Amino acid sequence: MKYQPLIWAIMTHGLKPELQKRWQGDVKEVIRRSKPIYKDLLTKVEGISDKNPMAHNITTAFVIIAVWLASDREISPDVMGDAVNAMLDSGFLKAIMGMVNMNAEKGVRFLKNNIKKSAAYAEKHPEEYNTWKFVFDDSLHKDGFYYHFTFCPIADFCGRYGYQEIMPALCNIDYVTIGMMHSVLKREHTIASGGDICDYWIYGDKVKDPQ
Repeated sequence: MKYQPLIWAIMTHGLKPELQKRWQGDVKEVIRRSKPIYKDLLTKVEGISDKNPMAHNITTAFVIIAVWLASDREISPDVMGDAVNAMLDSGFLKAIMGMVNMNAEKGVRFLKNNIKKSAAYAEKHPEEYNTWKFVFDDSLHKDGFYYHFTFCPIADFCGRYGYQEIMPALCNIDYVTIGMMHSVLKREHTIASGGDICDYWIYGDKVKDPQ
């Protein structure tokens, strides 16, 4: 995959102050060292292209992995996760994501359709064999919608290269970003923690007794 300078700049700019609050090491130096690591990680991605609508998940997650590796793994996954969550749950991204309201049918339809577009892309591009594998099931829940992955390229990559330790910090991002859309994520399994699937039941945060 190609190096994404804008994503790199935005992510490291946001991460720097949050890490400085939580870690005693030289954050500036770690971020400087992490740039070539980030570029190298992207060159190792196979079976998925930059055109994939889910590619941003990789290009953003790899910034986090690169910074963690540049610290010689001295930044704990918990500290990294807290820094990432604080970075995401503020500013411009929060305002943009907050425009989607999962308490309204329009919001549910918007998010569901976007996810289904990613699934449709995967079906139309079998050459991208290393992409997420989607399964939808509208019969499971009355509120919101449900889907799961049977394959996650980020979890697969981390497993192959020995980076499993950082995966909880990456998986937990889903709770933050989905929460920004006035919604709740209910999850019982992740592939990274040894499950067969990563499941997503998403519904509005004002729903009482979700079913």
